[in-house]
Amino acid sequence: MSREFEKATERFVLLDHAPIGQLVLRQDYVVLFWNKCLEAWTGIDRSRIVGTDIREFFPHLGAAKYVDRIAGIFAGGPPTIFSSQLHRYVIPALLPGAKHRSQYTVVTSIPSECKEACYALFAIQDVTSLTEAIENHRAALKRAMEEMEERKRAQAELETFSEELKRLNRALEERSIRDGLTGLYNHRHFYEVLNRDFQLALRNDTDLACILLDLDHFKEVNDTHGHPCGDAVLREVAAVIRRKVRKTDVVARYGGEEFALLLPNTDLSGARRMAENIRLGLQQHQFRHQGTVLQITASVGLASRRVHQPATPQDLLTLADTALYDAKSSGRNRLRISCAVNGEIPFAQRGTTG
Repeated sequence: MSREFEKATERFVLLDHAPIGQLVLRQDYVVLFWNKCLEAWTGIDRSRIVGTDIREFFPHLGAAKYVDRIAGIFAGGPPTIFSSQLHRYVIPALLPGAKHRSQYTVVTSIPSECKEACYALFAIQDVTSLTEAIENHRAALKRAMEEMEERKRAQAELETFSEELKRLNRALEERSIRDGLTGLYNHRHFYEVLNRDFQLALRNDTDLACILLDLDHFKEVNDTHGHPCGDAVLREVAAVIRRKVRKTDVVARYGGEEFALLLPNTDLSGARRMAENIRLGLQQHQFRHQGTVLQITASVGLASRRVHQPATPQDLLTLADTALYDAKSSGRNRLRISCAVNGEIPFAQRGTTG
């Protein structure tokens, strides 16, 4: 295996611990990473598929309905979804009994090593049971509607099944917008809320603050204490942040050990107090795992709409990201506010930090 694929395995090995199928594609459709969940689902070992064009194993991914949308991901566009209803088997995988798994797939753009292009990260959830439950309830509803001679009983059943269908749909929707490890909103949903809240702030001339928070030296936690410990720390970090924010604030797991917050109707001064309160809360919190006490700190970047005047939602995010990079490069465990003026960012493109 070439050094490129070895580095990709090192970079994405954390995805082996996710209970969903995950893979990373290069722009030429060559597989850079194939996690253990996909190995178990498909029977295709990582050693066989990494370094090859994925279309050699799954030719249907060369169809226009996939290629056109994935091209936008390689260009750095927003996440795209292949739903279980319209694209049931993105990566065909059999359940015991030879039935295919119904899949809900989110494809997200992530930076490549060279920073000049993007990789495509596929996150594939097995939603077979939920999909079957929804289909079963739909069939039952149809049968109830056809039993007109028993109108009262059928109507009661219809209402019952309708509520159950709504509950299942809500459960499926909620699962699609949540991070499976921390329970926070996921990266895709954060982008949706960012775009919505930014437009509302413009329309109503209100403020909107964005906070990006990255755990310091988190790789050392995984390397020293193992990934189960790292997962436990991420869950507890999420809990600490939840206790510090308001009900109107949006908290998301933005990346591996990176978290993002949106604070609507909050000026820079209020956002600064909130960000510093979170940073100190993490610094002072005792993280425990199997008798080991860990000290976890975080670097924090902050930007706001009124002070920094970003032109777009992405600009607001970028301003907070450059401030985070400044916090990392100036020593970590600190808060930095964007130095941008009228949306102009004085920093070069953000590099890789830990």
